[in-house]
Amino acid sequence: MKVLVVDDDKLARKGLISIMDWKKYGFEVVGDVQNGRKALEFLKDNEVDIVFTDIDMPEIDGIELMKMCKKEYPEVKFVVFSMYEDFRYAQSALRLGALDYISKISFEGDECDRILELVERKYKENHSQKETRNEDSELIKRLEKAWMNTRWIFNDSEFNRLYELTRGVELRTAERVFIKSFHSLQKLTGEELEFPSLSSVDSMLEWVKQWKENLYQTCLQTDKTKDIYMFARVILYTDEHIEENLKSEEAAAQIGMSRSYFSTRFKEMTGDTFHNYVISRKMYAAAQKMAKGTENITQIASNLGYDNFYYFTKVFSKEYGCMPTEYVGRIKKCSI
Repeated sequence: MKVLVVDDDKLARKGLISIMDWKKYGFEVVGDVQNGRKALEFLKDNEVDIVFTDIDMPEIDGIELMKMCKKEYPEVKFVVFSMYEDFRYAQSALRLGALDYISKISFEGDECDRILELVERKYKENHSQKETRNEDSELIKRLEKAWMNTRWIFNDSEFNRLYELTRGVELRTAERVFIKSFHSLQKLTGEELEFPSLSSVDSMLEWVKQWKENLYQTCLQTDKTKDIYMFARVILYTDEHIEENLKSEEAAAQIGMSRSYFSTRFKEMTGDTFHNYVISRKMYAAAQKMAKGTENITQIASNLGYDNFYYFTKVFSKEYGCMPTEYVGRIKKCSI
């Protein structure tokens, strides 16, 4: 941790630098200057983590220096020392985020270790909290982006992933994410979507799940002409005809689109090509049939349009990370 010492009293400045065992607590004094103006000049060209500053200095005092740094160098932390024991000075310094306030009058040499230990701990705590906030901020951004994307509407795996991720955030955060998401979806549905005020993240997620299910229940209505409903119809059509050799032009014809426009929009809406989506749904159907246990694997593969059993096992392994026989074995173990 790089330290700058600021004090108009040169003896006090040099004395503080020499009396403290900086290295023991991971500090390194990289400079010392006589006032706030010089400190700002030093900060322009040098990396500093903590400024140890006096309050009463000419030109720019310690409190003013803190205020200016809060705007220009918000990452820099402060330790304030002063001849004044007036609590108002301490209050001002602490309100501006000082890690500690030290009175020069009552300061004793044997307190050096205690001071540096305290400053080190507070600095690291502050830094750790900031990293956590940044991580939280990144997670929120990722969630907002993912929920605003329509992929979760058409992809069960994506929905389940987001469902679990969102369960880990706070109520107000989830509310903000969903309000933003459904405001965006409103443009796609052409309908007014107002996210309700709910008392838990779980209840919000269940509401979203119900909304998604309702979308599929209403998408077959003739007045639902927006793309989001059209592609919901395609998803239903795909599942109903999963044992057939489905082609994109057939699916496009179902909703009155040209094959090229359909292919582009399908990728935009679902995050996948129609060809890859069909393969994924066929493998899901295969897994469901295996779980029922009423057909053997060869029969399942054949019914789904895979006459080449070796190719079927290769595709299934890529989707589920294991051979079909292993998958069946796991199901049997779980059912015991």
